[in-house]
Amino acid sequence: MIVVADIGNTRIHIAAFEKSRMIEDWYLLTPRETASENFELELTEFMKSHQTLFAKPHFEGWILCSVVPWLTPIFGEMVRNLIGVVPTVLIRSSPLPISLITGESPTIGIDRLIVAAAAYDLVRSSVITVDIGTATTIDAVTDEGLFLGGIILPGPKLWLDSLHFGTANLPKTEIEKKNSVIETTTTGCIQAGLYNGYRHLLDGLVRQMRSELAQRSQHDSSIYLTGGSAKHWCENFPNWCFHPDLLLSGLARSKVWSKESTKVGDCRRHDNTPKIIG
Repeated sequence: MIVVADIGNTRIHIAAFEKSRMIEDWYLLTPRETASENFELELTEFMKSHQTLFAKPHFEGWILCSVVPWLTPIFGEMVRNLIGVVPTVLIRSSPLPISLITGESPTIGIDRLIVAAAAYDLVRSSVITVDIGTATTIDAVTDEGLFLGGIILPGPKLWLDSLHFGTANLPKTEIEKKNSVIETTTTGCIQAGLYNGYRHLLDGLVRQMRSELAQRSQHDSSIYLTGGSAKHWCENFPNWCFHPDLLLSGLARSKVWSKESTKVGDCRRHDNTPKIIG
């Protein structure tokens, strides 16, 4: 059994995998830096209440990725103190089935790379990933597994929060499916604007990215939809592959990627020349 954790901006998603199958998952709120002591108590309580997960010989290790730099060492140190295991933290130079264009995009988040790698690992041809979370990212990978990059935009909940906190009278609301763009109540207008606006936004951006990616690949690109808020739009795109836990699956697969890789951090340039990047 492998335990994985995705430390995101809003939530920490923890899951247990057995033979590449997720058997259970849990959420913790990502703390603010000023509230780290409370988080330490929460994580300690979680691990004590799930001791069977970490019992040998079936426990194989803990793998995590993080987009919250200050929390990563705290999380790792707590895991080490509580169960005597140092978690494996995936970084840009970790073995992945995709490669980066040398010298470009030095700040690409590890979460985007793992999502793209997990999707490419499933199809082994050109792929576009749409990850809807606190932020929404849409990324492209070629037939050869070259990560081209993509776009970042505010996630739907940030969209809703900006309307509430940036105005005097607009209420705070939740994501809700609205097929019509003609609503009468203020809340309904906000929900219809978000739901339909985001639907058209995703459709248009993916169409353009697919067209651009077609110039670099021989096959039609597969499209994978994932992320915490992706469920609200999966019915709108029946030809897309809905895989809500693609990042966690990638973390669990990283042990296989490590065994398959001949060199840690081995990434190809655009001319396929091997190059180690940090």
